[in-house]
Amino acid sequence: MIEEASETDKLKECFELQLSEVEMLSSMYPDSNEFNVTMPSILADMTGYIDGNTSQIPNELDFTWTMEVPGLNIKLDVNITLQHNYPESKPLVSARSIGLNRHQQKELNSGILNYLETLSPGDLCVISLINWLTEHADSYFSLQPPAKEASNPNKDSEASKEPFCRMWIYSHHIYSKFKRRDIIDSAKDMNLTGFSLPGKPGFICLEGFKRDCSDFFQNLKQMSWKKLSLVKEETEESSKESSIDSFRKFEDFQEISFQVRRGPAKEYHMDMGQFLKFLEEHSCGYAFHDLFGIEGHVSGDK
Repeated sequence: MIEEASETDKLKECFELQLSEVEMLSSMYPDSNEFNVTMPSILADMTGYIDGNTSQIPNELDFTWTMEVPGLNIKLDVNITLQHNYPESKPLVSARSIGLNRHQQKELNSGILNYLETLSPGDLCVISLINWLTEHADSYFSLQPPAKEASNPNKDSEASKEPFCRMWIYSHHIYSKFKRRDIIDSAKDMNLTGFSLPGKPGFICLEGFKRDCSDFFQNLKQMSWKKLSLVKEETEESSKESSIDSFRKFEDFQEISFQVRRGPAKEYHMDMGQFLKFLEEHSCGYAFHDLFGIEGHVSGDK
């Protein structure tokens, strides 16, 4: 019991520090276009936990800070997630901008990670990170990509042998606008088709070459998630006679949405019937059982 109380006290202390830093950021950047907490209700949940009004641990705090890169008239979005034990642990940070190509974005995020490693553990560091980005972010917009490797004459034949893959991914929830946009952009960059369904729960379906789907999922896991799992993976061997496009069930990659229904405890849930109908329209109704562990059924129109 003493150990449990000690862990609770540590968590309360971390939450108090996190709230103090968010309050400071809110005063520095009062414009919601500069600083935006993804789910403001978490702030109240953290306060309730600190005051002992609830024993339920809140979700991790997630927010986005946006800066205009000096001299470039381009915006840089920085998504920051504070894990429960922050500042004992480093924040999870991901930066993106339409002005960055994939190489530049990768280098910037590596630079952010390296900078965070130079900071003392246990110290609040979001404002320090913002100051570092303000001074250094512009240099990443002019980075040149590494020299291309010599062309491989067997590349096309190797690509034709690459297996086709369809992945079904489950997330406890997908709310962050930053994550939602990153999912769409990354999928399109990798020529993947499928969909992303935000909300609680959240689902992602990917179609494309197996290596691209695997890379996408690995990148996805670098973000902060309460729960993220690969529920089902389907593969098909492609050949010169069968184009990868012949295996696809979706024409492109898009974010989809359906009506939500209010439950008895004032929670909101997606209309599963509409989701099942959508899957069946794309000949994917079989996946409903894998995603939910139940047999799907669409009621007839009345």
